[in-house]
Amino acid sequence: MWLHFYFSNKCLGFICVTLFCFSLRGNISVKAVKKEVEKKLRCLLADLPLPPELPGGDDLSKSPEEKKTATQLHSKRRPKICGPRYGEIKEKDIDWGKRCVDKFDIIGIIGEGTYGQVYKARDKDTGEMVALKKVRLDNEKEGFPITAIREIKILRQLTHQSIINMKEIVTDKEDALDFKKDKGAFYLVFEYMDHDLMGLLESGLVHFNENHIKSFMRQLMEGLDYCHKKNFLHRDIKCSNILLNNRGQIKLADFGLARLYSSEESRPYTNKVITLWYRPPELLLGEERYTPAIDVWSCGCILGELFTKKPIFQANQELAQLELIRDLNEVREQQSNKDPEA
Repeated sequence: MWLHFYFSNKCLGFICVTLFCFSLRGNISVKAVKKEVEKKLRCLLADLPLPPELPGGDDLSKSPEEKKTATQLHSKRRPKICGPRYGEIKEKDIDWGKRCVDKFDIIGIIGEGTYGQVYKARDKDTGEMVALKKVRLDNEKEGFPITAIREIKILRQLTHQSIINMKEIVTDKEDALDFKKDKGAFYLVFEYMDHDLMGLLESGLVHFNENHIKSFMRQLMEGLDYCHKKNFLHRDIKCSNILLNNRGQIKLADFGLARLYSSEESRPYTNKVITLWYRPPELLLGEERYTPAIDVWSCGCILGELFTKKPIFQANQELAQLELIRDLNEVREQQSNKDPEA
């Protein structure tokens, strides 16, 4: 459009000079020259494209009724100068990283995360309860923690009813330029869950029957199956990373150690993953080319823990952990020999 306007101005200048020369030769009046210039100018301006919001720039194929309806809808929009009323903002309308933590009422601390504390809070705009996972940058020499980056990147690609939903990221700064003075902190905003499985088991106040355990494991395996189909390994499944609400819904959380893997390309990964009590034998033996089976082993450990109310393999070192696994297998073999039908 600017190129068109540039050449239009060039043409207009040429027309003016030409008409002026003719006026000198033929004694044409100045008024006639001015009239001719205005005529040429109208033709040039008619060729310029108009933006859709300007009169004459809309679709000419629309009927008068459709144009009237569009005008009415446009007039009903709230002016930009007005802020949204309580409850008007929806989750899909929130831009990541553009809101400040002041938009939340902090209710209290509910836990300790990998990078900082976790708070229970209420969104002032939507009224929704959320969990704020604090990411401190003061002690990070290399900037944003790599585990936090990994978790954000992966969770933005996962949408499942059995996987925790990360809603947005907020900062503790009103202005982005404030980070030049102080590193401050970021907050990952998650849907709020009432409990984690480890806390419930350790409290001793809750008894899970077989139907509860069946429901929990089904939800957990469905979420894990979704992750594996998306080619992600969780690599840190344990009771403290399994969240539960008062309606019995399970959510798999904490994807700080998760990573993308390829089933077609065999490549080494670090074996220093998964909490020791939930780590499979192949990782304990140093295997670096592993599969999604490592997460399935961790789920098996959780299944046993739901029945016994304590971790089934509790060792302090890798060798001792292997011995516990071996001993359990030997006990199982002895029981099978005594009772072949077992």
